[in-house]
Amino acid sequence: MESEYFFEASHITKKFGAVVANDDISFGIRKAEIVGLVGDNGAGKTTLVKQIMGVERPTKGDFYLDGKKVEISSPTVAKSLGINAVYQELALFPSLSIVENIFAGSQLTGPLGISKWKIMKEKAYEKLRVLMKDEVPRVDTPVKELSGGQRQEVAIARALLFNVRLLILDEPTSALSVREREKIGELVTALKDQGISIIYIGHNIEEVFNLVDRFIILSRGKKIADIEKKNTSLEEVVALIVSGGAIGRSHLK
Repeated sequence: MESEYFFEASHITKKFGAVVANDDISFGIRKAEIVGLVGDNGAGKTTLVKQIMGVERPTKGDFYLDGKKVEISSPTVAKSLGINAVYQELALFPSLSIVENIFAGSQLTGPLGISKWKIMKEKAYEKLRVLMKDEVPRVDTPVKELSGGQRQEVAIARALLFNVRLLILDEPTSALSVREREKIGELVTALKDQGISIIYIGHNIEEVFNLVDRFIILSRGKKIADIEKKNTSLEEVVALIVSGGAIGRSHLK
């Protein structure tokens, strides 16, 4: 029987010596689904994301894409599979232009190694127009002149250069104004409408609750709940995070 999930993590375990950062975690992601990956500090979210992106390799367990086992040995491999991430630390270069940041490490060049700046500017503008609508700045604008929300959009545009099927957003609204947080929320919904699946990591649980379709809750390296939003409440999600799974065991899968 065909799985409802296009991406699956099966029994992912990651140990650092005697420390178990992820303990037998399994879950799946559906197409065009927003999944909130939440949990207290030290829950294991970052370690799990690093394995999905190929920064770390699991001690045990496997990943599957379209039902086939895949070896995600590096971020380059992850991107080639349609998986990409935008981290809280955006890793943008403030003194460089928007287009230089979007194509950093992926410049388009001709047969003599000459950069195709005209084409890159056109592609950068196309990506930003989808994200920013009618508020696209000139693509030769230095990133340091952008607002926090605009920088986040540039980082997402860079991730979308690749044919992304699964996008991981790590604290995308951290340190943004209320209006900028709302715009990022609208952007996340728009990406879902384009068929992109999203793993959304955030500490503002009310904000996450308003955006996602489902929650995967971690505590001390374990998955303690996998809940459809329609079957839970904000209060219950918060209680599960605070209790570390001591309540709500009926939601475990």
